[in-house]
Amino acid sequence: MNPTVGDCPGNAAKMLRWIREASAQGADLVVFPECALCGYPVWDLANKKSFIEAGLRELKKIAAATRGLKTAVVLGFINAGPACGVRCATKRKSRDFAPHTSFSFNAAAWLEAGKVRAIYHKRLLPTCDVLLEQIFFRAGNKPCVMPFRGHRIGLTICEDIRDAAYDVKPLAELKRKGADLVINISASPYFEGVGAKREALVRAHVRRYQVPMIYVNQVGGQDDLLFDGRSFCCDSRGRVTFQAPAFEERLLLAGEPIQPTRLDSVGEMYQALVLGVRDYFRKNGFGKALIGLSGGIDSALVATIAVDALGKDAVKGVTLPGPYSSEGSWKDAEILARNLGIEFETRSIEPMYEVFLKGIRDSFHGARQGKDFKRVHSLAMENLQARLRGLELMYLSNSGGRLLLAAGNKSELAVGYCTLYGDMAGGLAVIGDVYKTDVYRLARHRNSIRAVIPEATLTKAPSAELRPNQRDLDSLPPYDVLDAILRAYIEKNLGCDEIVRKMKGKVSPAVIRDTVRKVDRSEHKRRQAPPVLRVSEKAWFGRRMPITNRFTG
Repeated sequence: MNPTVGDCPGNAAKMLRWIREASAQGADLVVFPECALCGYPVWDLANKKSFIEAGLRELKKIAAATRGLKTAVVLGFINAGPACGVRCATKRKSRDFAPHTSFSFNAAAWLEAGKVRAIYHKRLLPTCDVLLEQIFFRAGNKPCVMPFRGHRIGLTICEDIRDAAYDVKPLAELKRKGADLVINISASPYFEGVGAKREALVRAHVRRYQVPMIYVNQVGGQDDLLFDGRSFCCDSRGRVTFQAPAFEERLLLAGEPIQPTRLDSVGEMYQALVLGVRDYFRKNGFGKALIGLSGGIDSALVATIAVDALGKDAVKGVTLPGPYSSEGSWKDAEILARNLGIEFETRSIEPMYEVFLKGIRDSFHGARQGKDFKRVHSLAMENLQARLRGLELMYLSNSGGRLLLAAGNKSELAVGYCTLYGDMAGGLAVIGDVYKTDVYRLARHRNSIRAVIPEATLTKAPSAELRPNQRDLDSLPPYDVLDAILRAYIEKNLGCDEIVRKMKGKVSPAVIRDTVRKVDRSEHKRRQAPPVLRVSEKAWFGRRMPITNRFTG
């Protein structure tokens, strides 16, 4: 299921349709993901009494709708204390609920025959990377096993099965209580390679406890997080007996013959980015996108993703040539727009640039002009061009009612090779968690389906084109080297000396130390970036580093 955070009535209506459809198909049990009723993650909404109560009203409606059906329902919601929480119909003492309402529980409800039969509160609350549940939720303190049609079904929620780092072992407790089937409802975010890791985790648990498991995961985009779904069933021998497709919202009967499309890691990442853009626009009410097309690979990839997500009629490309833009670049931008079938416009920034340059020159006199002027102001004037483009694009965004998509990649954001209020401007950073080497892989992947990105864009040397004959290599190591350093520093959290030892003989220690220094000094820029769609295990939202920081290494 692909829920929308805060739209409890809309999410509930969707679930009711599927419950009726599942019942008509003879399903015994229909299972929805973690927090399906309210969406996930909700952050500080979990502290709003009115928000929790809105979900509980819909929960009661769904429970009432199961009256007369032979189908039971498991779904995720947020519960609170006795003043506004839901009590289940089974005989449980009041201590199941805390005596006040200043906190909430990440919960699962079992609905059957018109009633809430049981409520389970998530016991293991993650506080790692992008998940900060201990800030917003209280942990449950007991297992839940439901007798159902000759079986004893144990309920778990997401982190409950990732128990390696916890003293509490929810699955072991369920086994001791006689569970012969475990359901895990999840809202587990996507990152590259996560599908195989999840499957390996579930299969290991199933083999250890000899209890089959049903894993049901959320799908869709929520702000910067992407959820890939890929729900599956695993028998007691650790065999996957059913696998739902990735990135697709759908009601499926476990056991029906489904042949999910097998994607490689690049294809998965591309599909995740498309889903992220589509849901960001749909769920936030944005209708149209604007992209500044430089003729380079980054903006070409972002434009292509946007068209695949929104359709060509919703996307407009604008090229903004400046004093150092090559003819090839703006022609490549035009060819890309024609291949994609999108609206396209050329708007030169040179007149604005010359006006600004004249004003600056008029304010300097004597020796401060000439070569000295160019040396002192070269970087500022390069950034000025990027900011004039940002100014123009934001005007077009406002005047045309289009959300501007930023096209910077993770390699650039990491080392600060980007301009605040210039190329960083926009409402969503589509590839801000994609390394430059992966940008090329994604572009090649998309062209293998249908060639839309010009070959010249793929093969020419990357350049910001902000000064004569500029190339990225003038300021940065080759991208394969740079990305290897960044993966070690950001993804693996290795220190500078550890990276030097790891890359001994392959990369100069001076290059490594300079790269790490640039990453550390660019934190203030990343704090001001638009939301970045997360496709790696360590994206910017999950990497919390201080801006003011004198630690080196």
